[in-house]
Amino acid sequence: MTSGESHDHCSGENRRAPGLTDWHALHGLLFFALLIAGTFVPVLRTWPALWIAPLAAYAALVSMIRPLRASYRPWGLGRITRPGILAALGIAAVSCSALAVFDYFFHPDVHAFAAYLPVTTLPTVLALGVLFAIVNALCEEVIFRGILFDAIESQWGVRGAVIGTAFLFGYGHLRGYPPGPLGAVMAGLYGLCLGWLRVFSGGLALPVLVHITADATIFAIVVRSGVL
Repeated sequence: MTSGESHDHCSGENRRAPGLTDWHALHGLLFFALLIAGTFVPVLRTWPALWIAPLAAYAALVSMIRPLRASYRPWGLGRITRPGILAALGIAAVSCSALAVFDYFFHPDVHAFAAYLPVTTLPTVLALGVLFAIVNALCEEVIFRGILFDAIESQWGVRGAVIGTAFLFGYGHLRGYPPGPLGAVMAGLYGLCLGWLRVFSGGLALPVLVHITADATIFAIVVRSGVL
């Protein structure tokens, strides 16, 4: 997908083939069902299996089921422009600062979060941090600003997709980091910014890069707490 095609898709101007809209929505429902199913398998409750397993199952089903394969739309990198870079830097600075302020004032318990990380499988904490920041950001952006964004957009348009994925992103972080209701609200607002950035840039590259900075900050907070 070229950056121009990605822009048309994100701005709602893309032309969909007749009869494919419901299949686009089914992509989101299918992935959501796979994600929920994974929570019943203990080995899939740890990171990164909790993201990679449903993504792998989703990719396999899309490749095998013709209507899903026909209605699948790959996500482009988008346009890397000066305004986009400035917007990304601004979102990254505000989000990382907000995480640091949250940690400073609320001192959240990070033991539950750290328990999801495969500490013993990597040689150093630094290697784990790099892996976590990149893989987690990429997986979450493919899920929220990719699969689920497209599914919601097919039914309620771009604005509905930005708001809907932000709500799901916030709700999904009730047990993540930052934790609790306030953390979910923060994550939801962050999701709005990432959704807007996806639309503004026409792809996933800038949202992924911004997300990496936030995940690196979260990992640094966990390390600083001494639980790893």
